[in-house]
Amino acid sequence: MLGIALFCAPVPTFAKEKPVPAGEAAETSAEEAKPASAKPKAVKEKPTSDKAKSKGDEKAKVDGDTSKPEQLGSYGDWVAYIAKAGKEKTCYALGQPKERQPKGKLKDTPGYIFISSRPSEGIRNEIAINLGYATKDNSVGTADIDGESYDLVTKGTNAWIKDQTREKEIVGALRGGAKLTIKASSLKGTATSDLYSLKGLADALARVAQECK
Repeated sequence: MLGIALFCAPVPTFAKEKPVPAGEAAETSAEEAKPASAKPKAVKEKPTSDKAKSKGDEKAKVDGDTSKPEQLGSYGDWVAYIAKAGKEKTCYALGQPKERQPKGKLKDTPGYIFISSRPSEGIRNEIAINLGYATKDNSVGTADIDGESYDLVTKGTNAWIKDQTREKEIVGALRGGAKLTIKASSLKGTATSDLYSLKGLADALARVAQECK
């Protein structure tokens, strides 16, 4: 399955997009709550000359901007990638399910798990799961690592570790584990189960750590 990802690597979903637990949502300020009194004036875009465009392209090359993640290596059932935006970079290990249930409903729907590091933000081994189908926001799923279960929380098509304080512990369990089973439910209530192999993950994470120190 990972052969598909090699040609068009998906970009990791960041945990900052996860739902905010009840009671933790920030209050909206009075200014934010006020309706806009007038529509902003449209700003006409100036045409970009070929010369200016060329300079912009050169600057992007110098800064190291790239829209496509670069494969760092393939390790068992996992692949390590790096994505750059200027001087900032994101490194991540990517896995895809070996099996998806129910097969009839998910046979053409890809799923992924990302374990990402972003040095500029002080983020190390952040877990994010793309289920590939719509869920009910703030619904609960589970991540089972060789019989040990951890709660997930969903939003949109994604799922994250519910208790972020346990993320480091869970990454450690994934490194030394054999299989991971992700269970969740679609927006329509269909129960799903994804089986991941953890073979090669430890090596993929080692490469991620090396590239994003």
